[in-house]
Amino acid sequence: MILAACALMASCQDKDIDIASPKIEAPVAENIQGSLQGDDYVWTWTNTGGTQMQITLVVNGTKSGSEIVSGSSYTHKTVDTNIHYQYVFKLTDGTNFSKGVVKEYTRPGATKINGISMSQVETATGYNALVEWNKAADADKLNISATNGAGRTVSESISGSATSYTISDVKVGETWTVNVVAENSTGTSLSTSGSLRIGKTAVGFLSIYNTPEELIANGDDDEACAWLWFNSEYPNGKFMPFSSIKSQADVDPFRVLFWLRDLEGVGEAEVFGIPEVVKGALEPIKSWYKAGGSLLLWSHATTFITHLGRIPAEAWTNNDRAIGTGFGGWNGDVWKMAVKLNPGGRFSVDMSSHPLYKGLETEDNGRTKLIAMKGAGWTEDHNCLFFNYPSQLTGLGNQDQACYDLVTKTYGIYPLATWDSQIDWVSQLNIWEARQGNTDYQGTVLCIGNGGCEFSLKNADGTPDISAYPKNNPYQGNVLKMAKNAIEYLKTR
Repeated sequence: MILAACALMASCQDKDIDIASPKIEAPVAENIQGSLQGDDYVWTWTNTGGTQMQITLVVNGTKSGSEIVSGSSYTHKTVDTNIHYQYVFKLTDGTNFSKGVVKEYTRPGATKINGISMSQVETATGYNALVEWNKAADADKLNISATNGAGRTVSESISGSATSYTISDVKVGETWTVNVVAENSTGTSLSTSGSLRIGKTAVGFLSIYNTPEELIANGDDDEACAWLWFNSEYPNGKFMPFSSIKSQADVDPFRVLFWLRDLEGVGEAEVFGIPEVVKGALEPIKSWYKAGGSLLLWSHATTFITHLGRIPAEAWTNNDRAIGTGFGGWNGDVWKMAVKLNPGGRFSVDMSSHPLYKGLETEDNGRTKLIAMKGAGWTEDHNCLFFNYPSQLTGLGNQDQACYDLVTKTYGIYPLATWDSQIDWVSQLNIWEARQGNTDYQGTVLCIGNGGCEFSLKNADGTPDISAYPKNNPYQGNVLKMAKNAIEYLKTR
């Protein structure tokens, strides 16, 4: 089909149609043929006589990118089901381009599973691995495959309505990788994967105070509320003063360490710095983190990741940022954070399926998905956010899919939420995750820097409301659910 009018495709505003007579003849549509090969769709064509072929990919009406190939084939990797793909083929000599030929493909099959998570379950004789996911949209059956990488494999087909699967009798030290494929009468989906490292399960709460009583009496209200909540949810968890950490052996028993730091009435230097008692514990925690320990860093504690060496300190101190340390005031609005990126409309990343948001209700406004975190009340607005680091790290534009792909797949930095006004860029580290990536840090860090994620709103007169489950925020349940999800997720890493 030769592209003759812009009405044939909504995204042809980028000169996929040339008004002037082309200097190169368009390719013959019948000579371009495609076929599904595994999960890839492969297009082939006959010899083009020395010219190259430009292929522009359009996903559900939105241009995704262009590529020029010298040979006679193009492979679209990992084609998802039930998505309308269009491909614009143009011949080029490096300067001139022919008119375009449009080909279309929608892969039939069940919709891909999302929301997969894994957890370690203690039994009377050892441990099981529990795999959970969101209910399939249109599957007749689900094909489960799993391996521990050391000779044991599991393969089974279960009902398409199932939302969980248990791998029995897993062993400490094993890392289990699971793939779930949805299937119906029209075909199979792409695989959805999850992984779980079986091991210690202990979690610890870090504090600059020596005892919980000292924290509650003298500490920040959000830090005190975080401890009370933590102690209620994890009665076997341990209060860990930084002063008690003298060597890696002191933190080796822990799978996850949680630090919430909330500062008021100070400058940025205090946010970027750490107290002397924390400096004394830095090297043991750093070596533990490198060996695979994971951390949940909340509010101003997110800057601790620079002291651990995972992010260069100068990358943040010399970059755009939003850091709040004020005493707060009355807020009458509902604060929501966005959990779906849509950079310039070029591509989208739905982050709501991350285990961090399991069980949290999202609101879809057509362009993004939103989660309410704070209602009317006394708010401190203690953001600790950083901008443009993905672009700085990759050297690519903040709206380029290549920037997102490189910063996640290579550097291990995953944006997980932004302000609802910041969905058009990859740049904002608001709520985000640092996996190992191309570093020697085997642990994972979750950073919650969103100012809406307060553990406790103060009373209407600005006095603290210290409680494990404060009532002043109508969306407090979302904050606490996300905190529980974060710790449970980090226990799988």
